[in-house]
Amino acid sequence: MNHTPITILLVDDHKVLRDGLRALLESEPDLKVIADVGSGGDGIEAARSWQPDVIVMDLGLPDMSGLEAIRTIRQENSTSRIIVLSMHSRREFVLPAIEAGCDGYIPKSSTHTSLLQAIRVVLTGERYLHPKAATALMESFTHKQTELEQFETLSEREQVVFRLSAMGYSSREIGDQLIISPKTADTYRQRAMEKLHLEHRSDLIKFAVRAGILDTFKE
Repeated sequence: MNHTPITILLVDDHKVLRDGLRALLESEPDLKVIADVGSGGDGIEAARSWQPDVIVMDLGLPDMSGLEAIRTIRQENSTSRIIVLSMHSRREFVLPAIEAGCDGYIPKSSTHTSLLQAIRVVLTGERYLHPKAATALMESFTHKQTELEQFETLSEREQVVFRLSAMGYSSREIGDQLIISPKTADTYRQRAMEKLHLEHRSDLIKFAVRAGILDTFKE
């Protein structure tokens, strides 16, 4: 009985790697590489033309971020499963890739069996995270908890001023809400930033987002 092969698109700017991946994947009787390209733009076009079952994509592409390519493909195509194959396995790479819409994440340093396993897992509708990627995600959660704990060391008034500042309120607006002077609001914000070792307003906003302290804030 003939079975329809699983179709795969490879997107990586290193041709030697693409050739190696093609040879590896096509050594499996049920896998077929239908195209391999070296840029994000070509990857988007190939995904649009071929509608492959699985797309294996690097994040470091010459013309655009792999994340941008993933987002574009995901907007147009909800059926292809996307696996990131990256030289990076730190949380600052893994989490954005998942948020962009990938279904699997594997570091290039992993064994070839990981990629084969990932392809079969994502086709069932599940996500596949290599242990290194899963560990990076856990570190992200721990990092968030740690920053939240740091925030909770601030006084109640410092926390409120910090949150309102992160939401974009001016010192005068914060003063009006809390019935304090703008100068006093500045003092609370500055004190909070010093305790959290933050130098700029942009650092304050990034900290607030990472710690998740705006998620449940009630004005």
